[in-house]
Amino acid sequence: MKAKLVKVLIGLLAIGTLVVPAASATPYYRDVYVRDNAGDVGNEPSTGSIYFSPDIKVCWTPVPCAVSQNPRVGLTNYVFVTLRRKLGAQGNVDGYLNLYHSNIGGGTSWPGGWTYIGNAGTSVPVGGTTVMITWPGWNVPGPGHFCLLARWLSPADPMTFAEGVNTQLNAQRNNNIAWRNVDSVRVFPRRPISVPYTIGNPNPFDDRQSLILEQPERQFAGTVTIDLGRELAERWRAAGQKGVGLKQVGETQFQIVEPKFARLDGLALKAEERVEIGLTFETDVEAPPAVLQVHQVDAQGGDLGGAEYRINEKE
Repeated sequence: MKAKLVKVLIGLLAIGTLVVPAASATPYYRDVYVRDNAGDVGNEPSTGSIYFSPDIKVCWTPVPCAVSQNPRVGLTNYVFVTLRRKLGAQGNVDGYLNLYHSNIGGGTSWPGGWTYIGNAGTSVPVGGTTVMITWPGWNVPGPGHFCLLARWLSPADPMTFAEGVNTQLNAQRNNNIAWRNVDSVRVFPRRPISVPYTIGNPNPFDDRQSLILEQPERQFAGTVTIDLGRELAERWRAAGQKGVGLKQVGETQFQIVEPKFARLDGLALKAEERVEIGLTFETDVEAPPAVLQVHQVDAQGGDLGGAEYRINEKE
């Protein structure tokens, strides 16, 4: 009976539905964390956005840059990660920072959906520190749009919750993990530009997901079109083509007509499948800075991650 119960618990943990605390949480005075968002103070689980970490920054030189840059394909990039300590911290905490990348998007399973970049050993003082990890050019493939995942590993500061296949949940529950899915897009007048987004199912079973596109504050002075591709579009039509805030403009293309909130429901994905779709930005004017947030949820409403596209952002 006990053996069967253990198997059930392990199975639930694998699909990310069960949260099991570690034997002992790290005391605040030696807790190291990486922020999930600007308001994050290291609480577990964190609240707010999970995949826009401001503590992960890509630069083209080994000198820290003011604003994170898009990785250059085939060239060496440098990733800076800020490790922080909580109020009342004592002494140094030793450990390793590991860094990974995947195609930009959501639903990235852990660990299979991530490619290892490198690590750096460091000692984190009470005031925190910033670690640089070199991202060699051979490990920066096309098309040049990436998610980055940072994981702090330390015997003195272990993960509070066991990691499952859902990267979003892992990052939310553990302040040792942070995720950055941010892409800068420059859109010139009358020169459409297309960028990828990878929608993924991290679970070991088929599932239906919803894709949500929002421009809550700075809206783009132009049009945004999503291209599902032939197979995903056919699956969506077979499921009833449910959605809001979009109109069809091609066989597989759908234009956002409600910038503040558009949604596609019932996107069928196979177990552990990842499908690349496209976003096209087009404008007739010199558009001011804008932000498009894309994220996906499963059939139960669970967040599976996403990405933020910063359009014409000024450094």
